[in-house]
Amino acid sequence: MSLTTPVHVRRLTAGVAVGAALFTSACSAATQQPVGGTSSAAVSDGGTLVVAQASDVDPGGFLKTSFGNLLSEYQVFETLTLIDTATGKPTGVLAKSWKLAPDAMSMDITLRDDVTFHSGRKLTANDVIFTLKKVQDPATGAANQPIAAQIKTMKAVGDHELKLTFSKATPNVFDLFETMPIVNPASYAGNSAGKVVDGTGRFQWTSWTPGGKVVLTKYAKYRDAKNTHLDKIEINIITDPTAIVSAIRSGRVQYGVGVAALDARSLSEQPGYALVTSGGAAISLSLDVTKAPFDDKTVRQAIQYAIDRGRIVQQVEGGQAQATDLPWRTSSAGYDATQAKHYTYQPGKAKKMLAAAGVKNATLNVVTLNTPENTGIFQIVKNNLAAVGITAKAVLLSPTEYDAKIAARNMGAPGVLVMGSNAQSPASQVVSRPEYLAGDNLLKFSSPQYSTLVQKVATATSAADQKAATHDYNDYLLDQAFSVPLVTRPTLTVRTKSVGGIQSTQAGFIELGTAWLSK
Repeated sequence: MSLTTPVHVRRLTAGVAVGAALFTSACSAATQQPVGGTSSAAVSDGGTLVVAQASDVDPGGFLKTSFGNLLSEYQVFETLTLIDTATGKPTGVLAKSWKLAPDAMSMDITLRDDVTFHSGRKLTANDVIFTLKKVQDPATGAANQPIAAQIKTMKAVGDHELKLTFSKATPNVFDLFETMPIVNPASYAGNSAGKVVDGTGRFQWTSWTPGGKVVLTKYAKYRDAKNTHLDKIEINIITDPTAIVSAIRSGRVQYGVGVAALDARSLSEQPGYALVTSGGAAISLSLDVTKAPFDDKTVRQAIQYAIDRGRIVQQVEGGQAQATDLPWRTSSAGYDATQAKHYTYQPGKAKKMLAAAGVKNATLNVVTLNTPENTGIFQIVKNNLAAVGITAKAVLLSPTEYDAKIAARNMGAPGVLVMGSNAQSPASQVVSRPEYLAGDNLLKFSSPQYSTLVQKVATATSAADQKAATHDYNDYLLDQAFSVPLVTRPTLTVRTKSVGGIQSTQAGFIELGTAWLSK
């Protein structure tokens, strides 16, 4: 299951403005600042950090942004750039500098010359090209394949420089880099076995017991090894979220991922524990426009007015969410606070609109993931719709079933509670999220006007053009109401206060490379 699909979804926001040529130089990873990730205790060296996650790792899926790799991927591998979570700007990791052309049609990249894989081989531009080609291949299943597909040519200039050209303006290329760890061509084919996994990160992949644990050890020859404080990271697979809570309480585990949001909040309020937030998702109530009466946009609009988003924020998300009608982060170009509050809770208005459309005693089957969060949201939606004369029935699916239906573009019901990452820029979301695609749309929505608006959002280069294109897109999305968010929220995890330095990429991957254990 990937981070681009339900429950565990998150992606970056790329606040990229390309008025003139963008040139950035940086020698270290972006400063990431998830809430609650830092301990007040002094930084100390040594020790083994024991963590737990609910899904097994997928060593063959490092280019897929698989959820099981959330805790291991960015310890073992590194990307060209990361988006700084505070500024929304790209910052170099393996890339020393870059220059994106003013028209976003080409890019020059200079790599650091002091990077080695754990096997000892030096990183070269050809390794980046190999990785880009793998991501371009649809068979790989990479999250940002549509962006990589826009790369027309790639050429190495010596060992540490490469040139890219694009088939169309690609200002969102940093969204691609954020989720593209650079792999070693010599060992990539063997990654899936989990025996030899060769990256450039602060920790080496030492062992994997399927369904059991992963052990990572400090890479002593890392270019900045003095700032790697832990000796070892042990990732335990505990499939029962309540068992993860018990393991944290008992002291056997110091950090847990995959705990139910309500449990994470509850535990963090007790002495000795703290909440960590990372990534983010938008949860939308979406409607198949080919299924009557939802083929009438007035009916779709009425349903959005019927939903009490504030109640979802408080009762399901415990206040750790935002009621909104837009899927973007507030820092995104074109986010508009007024547009985000377009569908306020107005059940009386919803009733009148439904009556005017001739809808009475309708039934709406809604596909939803069978998780506490999703079923909790559905229950509020069900009660809200009942108040305006619509009977809502849940079609509960496992993540595997849900993913398969998303891939087939056949949800089997007119309504869907869609959960998608809101970490990407609008330019990336409109070409990657199945509910917002101009073609092969999950809700069967299409129109020439919509295709034009998507194209403008995806290719706008200057900050002013990005803002204007996204604003126009927002207006049309809200009017057509085929997929309107109910809430956006971060992902919540919990740690003991003995752990400091937990960070996160804007895409939601956890960075433990510079974490430490207090003594």
